[in-house]
Amino acid sequence: MILHVNDQAIDWQKWLDLEIKDSSLFRDNFLEQEMYHERFDIFLNGVYSVTDGFRLYKNEKKYGGYIAAGHQRLKDVLNLMSLQYSAGGEIAFIQELYPYLLLWTEEYAETSHLYNLSPDAEGRYVWHISLGTEDYWYIALRLICFGLLTGYADQMSRIMPIIDYTEATPEGQEKDGLIERLVAPFVADRGIPPNEARRHLPYRKLIKVFDAEAHKRPAMMLQYLEDWYEASRREPYHDQHPQTDINDGFTYYGYWSWEAAAVTWLLGIDDSSYREHQFYPKDLVDFAKAQDQQLTEESVVERIKVQGGGQCPKTGYWSTPAQPGTRRYFTQGETLPTLPHTDWGIVFWQFSGEE
Repeated sequence: MILHVNDQAIDWQKWLDLEIKDSSLFRDNFLEQEMYHERFDIFLNGVYSVTDGFRLYKNEKKYGGYIAAGHQRLKDVLNLMSLQYSAGGEIAFIQELYPYLLLWTEEYAETSHLYNLSPDAEGRYVWHISLGTEDYWYIALRLICFGLLTGYADQMSRIMPIIDYTEATPEGQEKDGLIERLVAPFVADRGIPPNEARRHLPYRKLIKVFDAEAHKRPAMMLQYLEDWYEASRREPYHDQHPQTDINDGFTYYGYWSWEAAAVTWLLGIDDSSYREHQFYPKDLVDFAKAQDQQLTEESVVERIKVQGGGQCPKTGYWSTPAQPGTRRYFTQGETLPTLPHTDWGIVFWQFSGEE
């Protein structure tokens, strides 16, 4: 089962084999085995089917169906990431999926734009990812948080133009206070962020954490997590776990405050007072911190990201998110490829070791 994305082969069987067999590994106590296995199959097979079928949509220019399928694929990938974390899966799987998620987000946005230009749209432009709807959490917030926490903070500049979509209105989509603060260190010229979140509770309470003195932040984060579930009652993930006479739980894939994790990592907050909280994904935060530590221990030359077309400054293995899952050996002075056949944009290479 091999499909190609931007000339890169995806070994879907390898991803299928990552299904968790041992329920004792589950990080989420609400998650049930039968529920997990059914959801895993639905999400991964949904991603595969859309990726395979997109070739037909492109050839036939059926943009309406293309948009719906592309939108669903984004949710399926993000739901799969959430589900795998809940089931105790390796975070490296989320990290491996993320570059493909970025490419699929751009592919979806491109097709959404083409639909807006088509006669079917009747001159009406629709946001690719609307922050005023459930897309705020389903796509935008998780897309940003997973990227920040798995080492792709430098790719936020690819996401924000899709969210802005200035073709719809010259000033772009109304900004969100939390999202703007999360991406501010990594995307230039975003301006002063607003003090409101488009979806209000629970997210707007995190805006105050950014403005607070450092010593007050741990207590504020603990209170945020204490209030998180009840404050999320209007969000799509609320009340989805198995309950008698309410639902069977098969729409459930975990209760996690990904945004609390991203803020904790970004602001360097001491999470010792809340790291065992039910809704705090501590392992994902630890993963992000471990990557930061690894970077600080490397030499300056090893931390430098070299743009494609530049000379390799150190002999060894180099990798780029433009080619997911690959490492290539270059010698000092050799020209690093630009990879013009990818949709990645500007390609940067990073040193990943001598062996």
